[in-house]
Amino acid sequence: MLKYKLILALISALLLLGCEEDITIAIPEGDEQLVVEGHIEQQAPPIVILTRTVPVFSDISAEVLEQSFVHDAEVTVTVNNQSYTLKETSSTAFTEDLKQVISMQFGLSPGVLNSASGFSFYVYTTDELLGEVGKTYNLKVSHQGKTLTSSTTIPHLNPIDSLWTIPHPNPEEDSLRQLYYRYNDPDTLGNYIRYFTKRNQEPFYPGLLASVFTDEFVNGATIDYPLDRGEPKGQPEVNEDLYGYFGKGDTVTVRWAAIDRPHYSFWFTLENEQLNNGSPISSPNITQSNITGGLGIWGGYAVTYHTIIID
Repeated sequence: MLKYKLILALISALLLLGCEEDITIAIPEGDEQLVVEGHIEQQAPPIVILTRTVPVFSDISAEVLEQSFVHDAEVTVTVNNQSYTLKETSSTAFTEDLKQVISMQFGLSPGVLNSASGFSFYVYTTDELLGEVGKTYNLKVSHQGKTLTSSTTIPHLNPIDSLWTIPHPNPEEDSLRQLYYRYNDPDTLGNYIRYFTKRNQEPFYPGLLASVFTDEFVNGATIDYPLDRGEPKGQPEVNEDLYGYFGKGDTVTVRWAAIDRPHYSFWFTLENEQLNNGSPISSPNITQSNITGGLGIWGGYAVTYHTIIID
């Protein structure tokens, strides 16, 4: 992001000077780093995606993304002084249960994980370990002399009280409904949530503008608040009049996940960076990774599911 802002500043200065000479500016590439996106939730195996950073100005294609996966790493998760080795697995060997867990945790369409798509997707996982509420999980990744470490917890369950909907404020959009939730926050400060929604047969998608909440301002209170429909990332634009709504007849499932503070801080700072990307008035933002020796996130989820059929 700093490199991008520097280029904009240089271009602006050249325009002000009225220079007509073609100038080529060489931007040095940063050192390649390993990137972790891994999760573990109760009654599900650990899933770790390991990639390497891609240069800022490179052309992003399916081939480039596939080449960014890091292979033959040593990945272990330790809990209660017992270590489990995670095995690298290709999408061509994913079981249906594994596809479902990956789709839910990462907000991916099952089509991406289908071997028929022609895109090979790789994760590190094991079926010898299932997450438990209240446990701490230590991650270690070793690859070509580099070592990455992290730690996360699966907090205690912290479910929603109830769901309901209200009509769209525009009478001309009478087929649309805004989803609301009631949440009773525990009287101890430090409860963090990440949410996803599923509409009918769609995948679970996280909230587009903000998928995480903190109880910093509502500690111990009961709140009623709207919950936007989750959306897939990377959309070119958002229809502000229709964004976040569901329709009559939709079956909506909310995936409501309690997370610890480092896990919350990662998604909060990352989503702020994405929202402010390119804004000339935004403050500098650094995504707060909990990975020592690399980038990314290793996070635990304590998940509850809540379903409503919109009449």
